[in-house]
Amino acid sequence: MGILEQMRSGTDSTFMQVVVAAVVVSFIGWYAQPQGDMSRVVAEVNGTKIMDTTYGRAYRNRLRQAEAGAQRTLSDAEQKMLGDRVKAELVEGEVILQEAERLGMEVSQTEVAMELLQIPVLLDENGVFDPQRYERFLKQQQYTRSAFEDELRKDLLRRKLRFLAFMGASISEPALREAWEEQQTRVDVSYVQLYPTDFADAVEITEEERAAWLAENEELVRTTYDQDFSRLYNHPETVTLSMIRLGVVDGGPDRADLISLANQLRDQLDAGADFATLARRWSEDPSALRGGALDPRAVTQLNQEVADALEGVAVGALTKAIPSAADVRIYRLQERVEPFVESFDDVRDAIADRLITQERTPALAAQFAEEELLPAWQAASAPPRELVESKGLRVRETGLVALQGGTLPASLLDAARRVDVGGVLPEVYEQSGIRFVGQLSQRIEPDEAQFAEVRDDLTEPMLGRRRSEFYQNWVADITASASVR
Repeated sequence: MGILEQMRSGTDSTFMQVVVAAVVVSFIGWYAQPQGDMSRVVAEVNGTKIMDTTYGRAYRNRLRQAEAGAQRTLSDAEQKMLGDRVKAELVEGEVILQEAERLGMEVSQTEVAMELLQIPVLLDENGVFDPQRYERFLKQQQYTRSAFEDELRKDLLRRKLRFLAFMGASISEPALREAWEEQQTRVDVSYVQLYPTDFADAVEITEEERAAWLAENEELVRTTYDQDFSRLYNHPETVTLSMIRLGVVDGGPDRADLISLANQLRDQLDAGADFATLARRWSEDPSALRGGALDPRAVTQLNQEVADALEGVAVGALTKAIPSAADVRIYRLQERVEPFVESFDDVRDAIADRLITQERTPALAAQFAEEELLPAWQAASAPPRELVESKGLRVRETGLVALQGGTLPASLLDAARRVDVGGVLPEVYEQSGIRFVGQLSQRIEPDEAQFAEVRDDLTEPMLGRRRSEFYQNWVADITASASVR
């Protein structure tokens, strides 16, 4: 029997008592060692400080995991979102820990020792705790022994509280039946979704309104300009190209023959042949349908071979044939735009108009949905398509969908479960700033006789879901009531 199995079966054996005792002894001085540099407070929860050392370690671990999963370096925006999420999780973890301690819950040194003995990376090939592996692990994770073991204690305390909260949740027979019915019900909804941006054209801004708004918000406009400078206002050199691409394919001409063909085509073009005509005939690229025309792109976005080939090429001239493992290409330079910068003064009014529009469009979308679309739909008991289309919107159909998940608001689907078939849903529903108005076209409800057959199989998974929801809502409540700064 391995050590993990022995741990699960209890600690009655002399061997296990000795092992646990040995690990417990190693915990002496638990709180005596320093906890690292406490130079900066990241957050404070009910008076307890979360330090930058704790945050930094958690963030680095999560960043490594996220980048390994994505197989790329996260962008600055993604890293900021990850940092905010790590901070929120640390705050939530501290709230849970404080609640457990308030309730008088404790974790013994023996429990921490037993948990330590079950960490796979600390066990040797025979499943036995290896002190040397432990020391290497601590060094890799940048933990002191006391700090890591204290984190184990805190984690065990949180798990105990989670288990206690789980035991406080139950599911009654009526609730189980209702959950099963909700799970099995399917609805088909006709709906219109209204994005705030759909109403941007309806925003009218006078010069006086803009001037008054800028008097109060010029700093915001300046900040927006600085944030968007690289993306919108610092324009790199761009080129507009046309291309003929000859692909290297199995069983086709080899690359040397394709280079020869490319040079022949180049000679024809130099002699006055029409590029678009040759591209439609010879090019093996979707752009052939447009006569080889490509969208404008920054020179920095071109691969190095193409950028090098364009060096010194005049507008209207051809590049040499550019071979690669996959193809041979010829480009004609149609236009070159030198790099330039739009100054703050040049774009200040445009930025102000954009920000003012963003402020006003949510109210316009809500007003149209509540005062025009929903009343017209209710009056006709059918989608008012002419009104919808006048705003550039369209009526969509969900098809038969479940009441859980999907892209529609949960409150809309809940209403579709209760309204009569053919009924217009009673209100405007909102999700992430998008408004929805709809009508129930069809509903398929489960056969009541099936419930008795599946009841026993449903109880455990539905109870698990109920417990998880109960715990998450409870944690959200105690976190909301905590003093966090």
